[in-house]
Amino acid sequence: MKDQATSANLGVVVSVRGSVVDVRFDKHLPPIYSVLRAGADKQIVIEVLAQRDARHVRGIALTPTQGLARGMAVEDTGGPLKAPVGKGILSRMFDVFGNAIDRQPAPTDFQWRTVHRAPPALTRRSTKSEIFETGIKIIDVLVPLERGGKTGLFGGAGVGKTVLLTEMIHNMIGQQKGVSIFCGIGERCREGEELYRDMKAAGVLPNMVMVFGQMNEPPGSRFRVGHAALTMAEYFRDDEHRDVLLLIDNIFRFIQAGMEMSGLMGQMPSRLGYQPTMG
Repeated sequence: MKDQATSANLGVVVSVRGSVVDVRFDKHLPPIYSVLRAGADKQIVIEVLAQRDARHVRGIALTPTQGLARGMAVEDTGGPLKAPVGKGILSRMFDVFGNAIDRQPAPTDFQWRTVHRAPPALTRRSTKSEIFETGIKIIDVLVPLERGGKTGLFGGAGVGKTVLLTEMIHNMIGQQKGVSIFCGIGERCREGEELYRDMKAAGVLPNMVMVFGQMNEPPGSRFRVGHAALTMAEYFRDDEHRDVLLLIDNIFRFIQAGMEMSGLMGQMPSRLGYQPTMG
């Protein structure tokens, strides 16, 4: 244990500006996307997004930075942000760090996987076009979904987007024996609790995973929660070869979080107004 403590790569906080934290490392500069931890209980999590020079990195805090001050020690965890994957995550609710937030015992049968994995090679992707049946007649007839594709669901506040998603989850699990992953980005806490209760009542929770980055969380956390959900979905698709329905509510809040991060990092939006983090 002592050897591990002495071999840890430690840095020092140079400046804190909201969610932006600059850290100096004298021994070894952490790579981009490394996760750093600070605070008395290592509760403040920072993700490195830029190497400013040979000694300094700039990161975005994924947690509130209250209590963080200049001169405080920062520990390099030695790896990127990871998400839990495996059979043990089914029927559970997680936050961006993979902590269970459903007041149940910690899950057991799972492994950790980085959220920054490369997508499958083009040669491994399917080229045939198949319809993904939702079981909702008006969608399957007028605007059919494509297997392996993406679809946007646009509508104003309170018109029933989340109700429609709930129905699609129910049909996906009931008829196609697939897995549904619900990712709540910047949504109200009440909506997550209601969805959990509805899914439990409908009996579809055993084939479902929920990941939440609520609207009260910092932009870094709201931005990365989408990647965490995608990592879980890729596991069920690639390792278990099951049909996966990944629902993200709300994708605009994901874009918004990315814009906030770009602004904090001092990066300008590109010509068409998309944030640099979009890539």
